[in-house]
Amino acid sequence: MKRLAVGLLTAFALVATAAPAPAERVDRATYARLLAAAPGDSAALARLRGVTAVDGRPVDLRRVLSGSDARVRSRLAALRSSAAPGVRDAASARRSAAAILGGEDYRKHRAGILARALSWLGDLLRIPSGAGGVFGLIAVGGVAAAIAGLVALAIGAARRAGRRVRVSEGAAGALGVGSASAEELDRRADGAESAGRFEDAIRLRLAAALTRLDAAGAIRVRRDTTVGQVARSLRSEQFDAAAVSFSGVVYGRRPPTAGDAAEMRERLAAVVAEAGDA
Repeated sequence: MKRLAVGLLTAFALVATAAPAPAERVDRATYARLLAAAPGDSAALARLRGVTAVDGRPVDLRRVLSGSDARVRSRLAALRSSAAPGVRDAASARRSAAAILGGEDYRKHRAGILARALSWLGDLLRIPSGAGGVFGLIAVGGVAAAIAGLVALAIGAARRAGRRVRVSEGAAGALGVGSASAEELDRRADGAESAGRFEDAIRLRLAAALTRLDAAGAIRVRRDTTVGQVARSLRSEQFDAAAVSFSGVVYGRRPPTAGDAAEMRERLAAVVAEAGDA
């Protein structure tokens, strides 16, 4: 009986430890304390993962602190260095945030058409164990017909996707930089900002700035250029801050505000001015 009681208490303790922490909004001091304790305190780490806002600013720490132990330790170190006063300057803190937001594992991934097709085909091939004789032939014939239809559908979808990619690349290019002039992109950004479409305004504003920077020879923009590559080339505090805002809105899906759009406009104008003075 005593062993049973000990076993039940142990089981309850494990369930309590595994349960996810409730959502919590904290101030910056509490956030700093949790960051400091999290590497050696699983309860502090669980509570930190439940934080949804720091000093009223939305965050998604559950996603940031997911993955392997090594990745969690690395990200805790980056978050601690950006939160510690006097250890790093503001630009370094912004670069730490940009590195986390720009990571491949932080972006949402969707299974490709081939993976979805194989999964569907695997379910389809589960022929009932009792099927034999004529019924078995009918089942096999049905599967063969389904496979043929699937192949035709996949080929058609791949061709349509290829056409969409070619059209998109011809019209937009890397990070939205394409045949439109910087002035035209800025006019579109002004219109989007006036209409309250702040994410569109932020994207267009970045495209206009990259177009100008490419024309000035400060960077070379290709179709596979990323915001992180631009930041490493420019080494500009203003662009680092703009990259953090862009990543938070586009990758982190943070709802942008009029202030975000205005800040992006001002910071990118400063980046272009810096490149002209260099």
